[in-house]
Amino acid sequence: MQTLFKFKEFVDEIRASAARTHKQKVLEKWKENVIILTYLQFAFNPYTTFGISGKKLNKVVPETSITGVHSVFELLTYLSQHNTGTDQIIGLCQDFIDGVAVSDPDAAILLEQIIRKEFTIGCDAKTINAVIPGLIPVFNVQLANKYFDKPEYVEGKTFALTRKIDGGRIIAIRENGEVSFYTRAGQKYEGLTELAAELFTTFPDGIVLDGEITLLANPLGLSSKEQYKQTMKITRKDGEKHGVKMLVFDILTIEEFRTQMCEHTYDERRNLLEGLFGTTKRTYFELLPVLYRGKDTAEITKYLDQLTAEGEEGVMINICDAPYEFKRTNNLLKVKKMDTLDLEIVGVEAGEGRLANTLGAIHVRYKDGNIVKVGSGFSDWMRDEIWHNQVYYIGKIAEIQFFEETKNDKGGVSLRFPIFKEVRLDKREADF
Repeated sequence: MQTLFKFKEFVDEIRASAARTHKQKVLEKWKENVIILTYLQFAFNPYTTFGISGKKLNKVVPETSITGVHSVFELLTYLSQHNTGTDQIIGLCQDFIDGVAVSDPDAAILLEQIIRKEFTIGCDAKTINAVIPGLIPVFNVQLANKYFDKPEYVEGKTFALTRKIDGGRIIAIRENGEVSFYTRAGQKYEGLTELAAELFTTFPDGIVLDGEITLLANPLGLSSKEQYKQTMKITRKDGEKHGVKMLVFDILTIEEFRTQMCEHTYDERRNLLEGLFGTTKRTYFELLPVLYRGKDTAEITKYLDQLTAEGEEGVMINICDAPYEFKRTNNLLKVKKMDTLDLEIVGVEAGEGRLANTLGAIHVRYKDGNIVKVGSGFSDWMRDEIWHNQVYYIGKIAEIQFFEETKNDKGGVSLRFPIFKEVRLDKREADF
C-alpha cells in the first residue's frame, strides 16, 4: 500500500492549486519518481482499461477466489490484463479498497477513482506530457465548432453536409487482427460483440472508423433525442450490448490516429470510405450519407430546416479540402437551432416544498468559472437519483439546453432558461 500513499502525497500537492503553473511545477518536482509515473500511466493512459465503471464497485458480490495479487501495482496490472468486470474481479477490488480504508480512507477513495477511470488532478494528458514528454499516449478526435459563431468561415469554400447524429461518439479500431471500440474520451466500449465480429470480418486491418453509436432500428419512429436515450440505456449496461449500430462519418489509418496527425482531406477520406462500403451490405455499420456537396451556403439553412422539422438535431458542415484535426476545429461545424452545452456538475442544492428532501437544482461551471444553477428538466426519478448519489454525479458532464447567454447580477456570464437534458457519461470534459 505504500506506493499508493506516496501517490496520494503527490495528488494532494498537485490538487492544492488550480493554477496550471502550480501543476507544472509539481509535475516537474516528481517527474523522476517511478512510482508517480506508473500511477499516472495507469490513470491517464486511454488504452489501459479496467472494465469497472459506474456503480459496479458498490455491487454485492461473493467472496473473491483470485489469489496472487498482493500490491496495488499488481492489482492495477491484473485489472488491465483481465478487464472483464466479473464479480470475482469486483470482489478483489473491494478487498483492496477496504484494506486501504483501514489506514487511510482518502487513499481508498483515490484508489477507487483510479479503478473507475474517473481520477482527475485538474489537468489533462497534454499538460502532463508537456513536463514529461511521451508519458501518456494521446487520444483525441476531431470536434466541431459552432457554425453560427463564425458563419463567414464557410463562404467560398466547398463543403459537404451530413446529418447531425444525436448519439454517442464511438471510435472503432481494427489493428493487427484485433478490434476495439472507444468513446471520444478514450474509455473502452465493452460488450459490442456483434459490431466487433462485423468489423473483424468485413473491414481491412489498420483502419480507424469515426462515428456515432445509435439504435440498430427505429420501428417506433422515436425522435432523435429519444433514440439517444435508448442508445445510452443499452451502452451503459454491463455485459453484451445488442440493438445498436455504428453510423460512420470519417476514417483514418492507424498510423494517423496513433501519431495524431493526418494530412488527407475530407474528400480523400470520404472517397476511401465510399470505396470500403461500396456495395457490401452490413448490418451493424452504416455510412452516413452526404446530403449536399458544393459552395452554396443557402443549402445549410435549407437542410437545417428540413431535418429539424423531421425531428433531427441539425446538420454538420465538413470542409472538403481540410485535413482531420485532432482538436476542436472550424473545418467541422455543427448547426443546431437549439443551443446546448456540456457543462461540469460542480454542486447540488436541495429543493423546497414539493421537492423537499430531493434535488432542487444542480450547479454547473460555465465560462470564466461562473456557476449556473439549473433547476428545470429533471424527472422526479432523476432528482432522487442525483440527490442520493451526489458523490457519483459531482464532476460528471451534464447536457444543458438554453435560450441565450446572459449576464448575471455580478456582471459574469450566465444562461437564460437553462434546462437539464441528460448526464453525458460518454464525455469527460466540458464543451462550450
